[in-house]
Amino acid sequence: MTQNNWYLEYKKNPNASIRLFCFHHSGGGATAYNPWIEQLSSNIELIAIQLPGRENRFTEPLTSNLSHIVNKLSEGFQIYKHKPFFVFGHSLGALISFEFIKAIYQLYALYPCHMIVSSTKAPHLPFRMRHLSHLEDKVLKEELKIYNGIDERILNNDELLDLFLPIIRSDFSIYEHYCYSNSKPLPCDILALSGNQDSTVTQEEILAWSTYTTGKFEHMSFSGEHFFIKDHQKRILEIINQIGDNFTQPQIIRT
Repeated sequence: MTQNNWYLEYKKNPNASIRLFCFHHSGGGATAYNPWIEQLSSNIELIAIQLPGRENRFTEPLTSNLSHIVNKLSEGFQIYKHKPFFVFGHSLGALISFEFIKAIYQLYALYPCHMIVSSTKAPHLPFRMRHLSHLEDKVLKEELKIYNGIDERILNNDELLDLFLPIIRSDFSIYEHYCYSNSKPLPCDILALSGNQDSTVTQEEILAWSTYTTGKFEHMSFSGEHFFIKDHQKRILEIINQIGDNFTQPQIIRT
């Protein structure tokens, strides 16, 4: 694995035709995508985004400043700009990937070939969930159970919880204080994924992503709650491989 601070190259593959940039969920880290490596097409190079304050960046200060995050990511993209790419983001990761795409266009006049968003509302819609970043530990712990994606070993271990809660608070703060600014629709296709029992996002909120593309929009619903992608990893990777394998010839979307 090659490491470049914000970008972790889990599947270094110079011969791949396309790169996949994956953005992790609130409270998570880049290792969420480590299990994908062996099932990805040889045509795809996997690069996972790692926010500071977790996993290999645990000693760095957390940040809930989205502009800072996007600026750092767009600056670091300099070494990746010469190959086609597409993005995958789950929950908070989808929102960050959206702002990332906008920044990449502003800096390099490039767009991804495809955008995959999972378990999150379209950016222009209001945040209707309860704000969690300011809650006391005990109350926050109970609220996290709604997402059904937090390991019980963490929720029931005070020492682990002390390490985890600052990360989740920082990440939730990004979402809670997000301000959408109007932007033109993207020229790339968008695929929106959702769990049919996810209480954090409605089907209408997912379908609203259709207004963000001048290309093709697709929506796929899976059985499960907010972290349905864990139970449907094989199928999701089949879809990702199909998208990646369609780009056998180098091509970069410019406008």
